[in-house]
Amino acid sequence: MPDSKKSLTDQAVEKIRSSIIDLTLAPGTRIDEPMLLSEFALGRTPAREALNRLAAEGFVSIVQNRGGMFVRGLDFPEMIDILVAQQVAENLLGHLLNFSDPHLADDLTAIQTRYRNVIDSGNYLQITALNEAFHLRMHQSVGNSFVYSYARSTHRHVRRLNVYIYRLESFTPADQREQFAKNAGEHDRIIDLIRRRSREPLVTLLNHHARTAQERLLLVLGAATASPFPIDTPPAEQFGFMSGELPTGHRTSRQRSAAAPV
Repeated sequence: MPDSKKSLTDQAVEKIRSSIIDLTLAPGTRIDEPMLLSEFALGRTPAREALNRLAAEGFVSIVQNRGGMFVRGLDFPEMIDILVAQQVAENLLGHLLNFSDPHLADDLTAIQTRYRNVIDSGNYLQITALNEAFHLRMHQSVGNSFVYSYARSTHRHVRRLNVYIYRLESFTPADQREQFAKNAGEHDRIIDLIRRRSREPLVTLLNHHARTAQERLLLVLGAATASPFPIDTPPAEQFGFMSGELPTGHRTSRQRSAAAPV
């Protein structure tokens, strides 16, 4: 049932975004107003506004030479960028999480209970939504709107990558169950460290937890076709962030495109 408190545009954005995240709208799919009118039963104005919002979120790209808007691609360089962004977000979270948030541990426990109840369901949209909620609740405790916006944007794109990984893992159900159990176990340990206010172990665990997405991706792609890539995140000053530099050897997808032969 649609949420009557949300505007038609908000409902349209959530509907389309969910279809992009769960890969119903596959990477590279052309997306325009007529398609949204027919497949999503949206009005012209909500459809247009939704496309603009999704473009701002990075889920839809305008391709000038193809004359339209398309669902953002999800090639290997894009996956690397998503995982690097996730690693940065979780590293920062470890240092900034507010242990004094009075309801944080209890809220995380409630989300974790729901997460454990759905990980065997095969509903990847719901699984990734609860995983996102778990992490964003921690980011919420930081109390910094800029940090939270970055984390929310990053985790939305992480959700789509995770759905891609989960679909590939589904061909080996036993291995996938083991991976979900491992992820849930790490969530339990995160909650325990928050209750005990153990900063350094939490920083270490959150960094390890973020790296598991890389490990799962490389596992499903196969060692013969992909090599591990560095996404460790030392303190910000070692990154050169203060001078606007990127870590040595890392370029954004935009920089890679600019450097590629035409």
